[in-house]
Amino acid sequence: MRILVTFAVPTEFAPWKRKHKFSRMPGLPTGLDLKPCPMVRAQIGKAEVVVALTGMGPVRARRAARYALQCGPEICISSGLAGAVKDEFKRGDILVARQVAEMRGKRAFACDMALVEQAGTSGACVVERFLTSPSVVLSSKAKRSLAALGDAVEMESLGVLAAAHAANTPAVAIRVISDDAGQDLPVDFNHVLSGKGKVRPVRLLSSLAAEPGSLRGLLQLAGDSKRASAGLADFLDSYIESVANGAGSPRAAMSAAGRA
Repeated sequence: MRILVTFAVPTEFAPWKRKHKFSRMPGLPTGLDLKPCPMVRAQIGKAEVVVALTGMGPVRARRAARYALQCGPEICISSGLAGAVKDEFKRGDILVARQVAEMRGKRAFACDMALVEQAGTSGACVVERFLTSPSVVLSSKAKRSLAALGDAVEMESLGVLAAAHAANTPAVAIRVISDDAGQDLPVDFNHVLSGKGKVRPVRLLSSLAAEPGSLRGLLQLAGDSKRASAGLADFLDSYIESVANGAGSPRAAMSAAGRA
């Protein structure tokens, strides 16, 4: 079984990468809307896992996922960090969504229910909806204003699921909470990060100089995010093992149901 897992940036993937012997994936065909993205692969139990780093935001995620899906996975997992928009979810919680939707739009995609249910059985909290934002939601006020619309906010799952649906590949969005609903982010990450998640040093130093007290919050967030990503890595190991050891892929199950 081949499973495609997407992360936005290397720091989200780093704890999982350290646990396995990932090697570079051979290049895939490119085209007008098929731009290469970094891809690696490893054997994890019975599954060949391919990881693609999409960059930040739904547009980059869709383009990268379209490229990566050419490897022919049986399932696709959109993964990484998310911010809670409801107080019931805390840092380190693993969530799986039944649906992903635009934060301020009409588009939405359902996750494959067999994959959602398996994630729930593996220990994730099943929630109704992830909201995909084109930018980082910075303040607790802004996050809590989204509580009536969804459960957590992130930046890539809509793009990944859009590409997976177009490719007829069963997909699911699984995220770990890195910041609580009541937590303001310490700096404007929309200003200090590039689309690939790299820090712009001059902008970061300028932000810290303007608000010296934000350094403590930044270090805390970095530590929280690192621990959350490590917990996500452990979950993905157990989840992928359970999926690979199951009765087959969702696609195969749907075909069997159709023949019955």
